Amino acid sequence: MTLLPAIQPERHEPRTRGPHPLHRICFVMPFHILEMRGGGAEVQAWLLAKELARRGFDVHYVAMSVRGKAGTTERVDGVTIRWLPYREHLRWRNSVRWYRALKAIDPDLVIQRMTSEATGVIGLYARRHGKAFSWICTDDLVPQRWLHLRRQVETNRAKSPGALKSLVFLADAAVTDLMRQLGMRCLTHAFTQNEVQRRDLKASFGLDSFRLPSGHEPPAAIPDAEARRREAIVLWAGTLGPRKQPQLFGELARRLQGTPARFVLAGGHADQAYRARVVSALPPNVEWLGQVPFQEALSWFDRAAVLVNTSAPDREGFPNTFIQAWLRGVPVLTLGIDPDGIVREQGLGCVAATVEEMAAQLRALLSDPVGYAHLADRVAAFARERYTVGRVADVFLDAVGAPPVATLTT
Repeated sequence: MTLLPAIQPERHEPRTRGPHPLHRICFVMPFHILEMRGGGAEVQAWLLAKELARRGFDVHYVAMSVRGKAGTTERVDGVTIRWLPYREHLRWRNSVRWYRALKAIDPDLVIQRMTSEATGVIGLYARRHGKAFSWICTDDLVPQRWLHLRRQVETNRAKSPGALKSLVFLADAAVTDLMRQLGMRCLTHAFTQNEVQRRDLKASFGLDSFRLPSGHEPPAAIPDAEARRREAIVLWAGTLGPRKQPQLFGELARRLQGTPARFVLAGGHADQAYRARVVSALPPNVEWLGQVPFQEALSWFDRAAVLVNTSAPDREGFPNTFIQAWLRGVPVLTLGIDPDGIVREQGLGCVAATVEEMAAQLRALLSDPVGYAHLADRVAAFARERYTVGRVADVFLDAVGAPPVATLTT
């Protein structure tokens, strides 16, 4: 099999290409969301994997197991999962295992929805064996050439691990970046979520890209907007990392103490000491759920009146939580994150410059039943048109030129 044609300039609508035999597809990711490890990238990879399997593709997923499943395979929702050993540090030590897994699966197309040392392994495999390699960008910092090295410098400054460990961690990050840079040279298709990513990917790696939105499975029914407004659950969901700035959600809750609003924070963090500091600083009117399973998290989106995002403006590409909320008619209040201005331009919530401004917006929204109902209807209709996982799969398959495959009946 020959490689697919070179990457074409980004397009915002699906395009038609000649057929290519891409029946067997393999996702390569560090973790799997079923083990409650990872974030939005793992969620999106799994949703797309399941959708492609539903359409009749032979789909595989390779990831490290944090629950002792290394060396085993299992089949979930039509996808075959192959588990590798978990490496907390020096993950490039799994390179031979990544490569052997790909050889054993022999996919026509490999998909990676992130960037890591495995990018280099996938690129080497794809080039040697004439396979297609699709890479999907996640957050806005990913297109940087020395991403992991820069992040490790920040981590060393914040945690002061000592001179020897600092050098080892920096060397590990440099190896990771070098491997992913090699892998990026072997892509057949690159995908970005917004204009910032498209521009930076072109500047850093000279790659054009297709625009690929994120998507989620739509709920069977949209909960009643007025009932949600009256219950007034203000939801924050995600990992409690510094880039997400969960402490600002606590500040928002403090400003609305004594109001009917119920502030709920769902999320955890692998660093237990850091997590404890974040949670202990929350005001008493914030209910912390901890890290919850994916389906349980969706039940909170069903009940929420508003979703709040407090991430730093340059640290997310297109938050999964926005789409999970919008598909249920839940508007978002965001402190700066607004990919390509979509929240403002399409009227999908409010964008605030400060926590004080966000508090005023929240009060106004919850006190206006007519305005809230209209907003909820508009948000849900817009999301169902653009952000279902079925729509994402259509765009992706059109871009890679895969032939139509009959949908499996269930």
